Amino acid sequence: MSRDNSGNDCNNTNTNCTGSENNNNDNDASATAHTTQAPSSNTTVPAFPVLQRFGLADIDLSKEEDNNRFKRLLGELIAKQQQHSGKRNAIEFIQPSQNVSTTAVAVRSHKSHKAFKTYHQMNPYLGDVVATLDDDKKVGAQRLSDYLAKEHPNEFVEAAKSSGVAVCGVLDKTEGAALFTDAGLKDEQWNTIMRHLRHKFDSKIAVSLKQVKGKCRDGEDIQEQIRKTKRPRGSYKKEEK
Repeated sequence: MSRDNSGNDCNNTNTNCTGSENNNNDNDASATAHTTQAPSSNTTVPAFPVLQRFGLADIDLSKEEDNNRFKRLLGELIAKQQQHSGKRNAIEFIQPSQNVSTTAVAVRSHKSHKAFKTYHQMNPYLGDVVATLDDDKKVGAQRLSDYLAKEHPNEFVEAAKSSGVAVCGVLDKTEGAALFTDAGLKDEQWNTIMRHLRHKFDSKIAVSLKQVKGKCRDGEDIQEQIRKTKRPRGSYKKEEK
C-alpha cells in the first residue's frame, strides 16, 4: 500500500507492498525514467543513478543469484530505515519518476487464519495500511471498507458478523419503541419478531425489550420516529446525499 506523502494518490508502488496497482513491475517508476533525456544534450539520463554509483545498475534480476542479492540489499536498506524511524511496517522511499516521498506498508502472508491473528495481534500492520490511505484514519478505514464491501461482499458481511457487527444496524431504544408502539405489539409478539429477524440476519436486531418499554413509558421522540418511517421510499438516500 503506497501513498504520496503530499496527499496525492500514487500510481506506482513497490510490488512487495499491499495495494500495488501494477503487480508486474520490477520498478514501474524506473521504466518511465528510462525514456527521460536531458533537454540540452543527447546524453541519456541514467535510469538508476544511485544504483549506478554502487555498481548495481546493470544487475540482472532474471538471474536467481542476482535477484536474491538484490532482495537482501533491499531488505537491509528497509531494516536500516525502520531502525531509525522506529516503525515496523512503514517504508518511505522517493519515486524516481515523480520525485516525491512515498509511504509503503509491508504486509505478510500467513498459512492459516490462526497464524494471521496471532501475528497481527503482536504487529497490527493492517492498521498501518489504513493510516497510509489517508491522514485521517476514519477516512482510510472508510476507503478500505468500501473496497472490501464492493469487491468481496460475502467475505465482508461474514467478517462483520463474526465481529458482532450488525451490517444493517441495530434498532436503538427510540426506534424500537416506535416500532413497538406503531404496530401495537405485545411482549410476546415483539419477541417472536425479533427471533425471526435474528435467525435471518444472524445478528443483533434491536436493544432489549426492557429498554424499548422503558422508552415507551418515557414517550419522548417516539411520534417523531414514527413519522420518519412514513416518508416515501427512497427519501432516506436522497436525504443522505
